[in-house]
Amino acid sequence: MNIYREYTRDALDRQYNVRLDITDFQDYFDRFAQQALAARQAHPHLADVPYGKDPLQTFDFFPASDNGRPLLLFIHGGYWRSLDKNLFSHLALPYLQADINVALINYRLAPQVRMDAIAADCATALKQLHAKAGALGFDAEAIWLMGHSAGGHLAALIGALGPTPVRGVCGISGIYDLEPIRLSYLNELLQLSPDNAVQASPLRLLPPPGVKTLLCAGGLESDEFRRQRDTYAACLRQSAHEATIAEAPGAHHLSIIDVAADAGSELTRAMLAMIRAG
Repeated sequence: MNIYREYTRDALDRQYNVRLDITDFQDYFDRFAQQALAARQAHPHLADVPYGKDPLQTFDFFPASDNGRPLLLFIHGGYWRSLDKNLFSHLALPYLQADINVALINYRLAPQVRMDAIAADCATALKQLHAKAGALGFDAEAIWLMGHSAGGHLAALIGALGPTPVRGVCGISGIYDLEPIRLSYLNELLQLSPDNAVQASPLRLLPPPGVKTLLCAGGLESDEFRRQRDTYAACLRQSAHEATIAEAPGAHHLSIIDVAADAGSELTRAMLAMIRAG
């Protein structure tokens, strides 16, 4: 029996179980950790700055060379239940080379907390960074959000809810409609209700006017990840928002991190152009 679109429960689970077809997924995480550590060792930064009392409520801040430059805030994925900012520090490199400040945040994870608290953590981190703009030396009116997978969802969500105004959002393999997540194996841990799924879906919470969006999903990802991208882009455009799609035809759900770390990729060039255009 189909439970969502043309999918049975098993077929829907397969669409969102990204590790099934990436048999060497641990090799990716091990390499990301090494590259991220090298980036932290090579660039002076503030590490594990607290924005709350929980050990996971922290951010890292990599300063640009000059004062008054934009800030890019990165939110990691892991299906709201795993992973850590320290796996993704190397994503800062193309932006530091372009004299753009970068912050990466951690947040509390399921099942310790529910989706609303995870989103609240990200919003609090954003607000605290905004409040510290003067001390950290970045332009408080030029904040951009980027997230991968569940982080793409969180970036789009807090960009829409607007705890602090942002210029734009980049979702990399993001999830913008939580209804299929609610109906999949992932909800055994997340415990989303139908109302939760509606209230926390960026597809139903569009950003304020003028906020730009850049979306990317790998060409080797599941149909659902590419549909999430395309449906959200269409919804934004129908509401007169600017939405750009960057292509990554040879990437899957983990190798797209290599695309995001590559200064010459279509994704990175599009993000840098968006930031420079203001």
